[in-house]
Amino acid sequence: MNNIIVMKIAWAYWKYWSVISCSTLLVFFLLSHTSFPFLFLADPQVTQNAKKSSDIGISKSENGFEPVQSCEGKKIFMYDLPAKFNSQLLHNCSGKLVSWLDFCRHIENQGFGASIRNKTGWYATDPTMLELVFHGRMKKYQCLVSDPEEADVFYIPYYIGLDALRYLYGNERDRASDHGAELVSWLEKNGSRSWSRRGGTDHFMATGRTAWDLSRPTLASGDSWGTSLLELPAMCNVTTLLVESRTWTDREQAVPYLTSFHPNSQRELKEWKETVASAQRNFLFAFVGSARQGLAIRRAVFEQCQDSSKCLMVNCTKMKCSHRPEALMQKLLKANFCLQPPGNSHTRRSTFHGLIAGCIPVFFRRDSAYEQYTWHLPSDPETYSVIITEEKLLNSRKTLKIEDVLSSYSEKKIRKMREKIVEIIPSLLYMNFAEKDDGEIFPKDAFDLSIEGVLRRTMSNRFWNRL
Repeated sequence: MNNIIVMKIAWAYWKYWSVISCSTLLVFFLLSHTSFPFLFLADPQVTQNAKKSSDIGISKSENGFEPVQSCEGKKIFMYDLPAKFNSQLLHNCSGKLVSWLDFCRHIENQGFGASIRNKTGWYATDPTMLELVFHGRMKKYQCLVSDPEEADVFYIPYYIGLDALRYLYGNERDRASDHGAELVSWLEKNGSRSWSRRGGTDHFMATGRTAWDLSRPTLASGDSWGTSLLELPAMCNVTTLLVESRTWTDREQAVPYLTSFHPNSQRELKEWKETVASAQRNFLFAFVGSARQGLAIRRAVFEQCQDSSKCLMVNCTKMKCSHRPEALMQKLLKANFCLQPPGNSHTRRSTFHGLIAGCIPVFFRRDSAYEQYTWHLPSDPETYSVIITEEKLLNSRKTLKIEDVLSSYSEKKIRKMREKIVEIIPSLLYMNFAEKDDGEIFPKDAFDLSIEGVLRRTMSNRFWNRL
């Protein structure tokens, strides 16, 4: 009898072993991609040390010890880098990195820039200051730990974009392949244990630059654009948060550009969302930018907007758009759709200014948003955007009119899409918590979602490396 039972069990296992194996792997995969820090995914040493502080809901931050719900699986160690890698670069803001460049006004308010008079929460923000903003928020991160042995993830507070200036525009362009070499040397010498224990897979950095600015091949000719930071062998496993990634590279992740709106209270955020929802939009669509030489798609979009009475043209050759948020947002609040063709690269800061103004983005490439901001934008693009492929617009036998495509959307559909955009506005913003310490609860913003993404990716890498 026992032999018969054993034979039946063996037969069932043989018949269904592939289903059982695949199901088991699927369960582990799903668990490793959730934000809940399962104990069996944690590092044994970290799990042991977790009982010291985070299990009782206490962690060290800039403000001292603060109560938090739980830091299990969320503990981050921030390297104390020499000043030459961050703060000293700020002291050189007036012509010392690049003779003709003065960015001192952009570093005000911890990287948000100069505040706009009579517009609380609005700043003349420069998008390249993301690394300052990120560093400032990390200093207030509630699960920051002072002991690297306790950390789940390691943050490198290196001002990548600012240090890159001397290689991109300054006197060291012929040494662009050396960008980051000093940092690697310091990490190997001073953080040898934490730096080497997983080959950098649990480390991350952030910058307001695109990957194209930092991925020049190390053996490229002198005329090639960019630095070679992301091509350094030592950096091959480090997660880098950028405003535009190379979408085929797992270690790069795109995060939202800095906009000009950084509310520091629920009231400011609520008031702006109400403004967006109630705005009177008299134009079907709008385009913010200018025609670019050599970019057929950009010129086609520019000309179609120029020729349509239903399109609001915001020509940035006449109005400097980058640091004039008040004038820009007044325009964007007047249109239902905003055209977002590629420019210097495939993504645009204008996409995020348009979104926080409730202007439905019209993309012409999937890698302008859908394949980039996967941690911050809805997974279903049709709920908040429109895509008219570059091929359709440029290569159709009969000219495809953007106005006709957008006119086909009903008022009900437009209203529903805008409601979705208003819902996700917090996830596209970098809130201003510099002066706040009153415990006010906010929805998760772009920084919060970026950190959650880094933690998920690190835990996932750790799991698969153990198989």
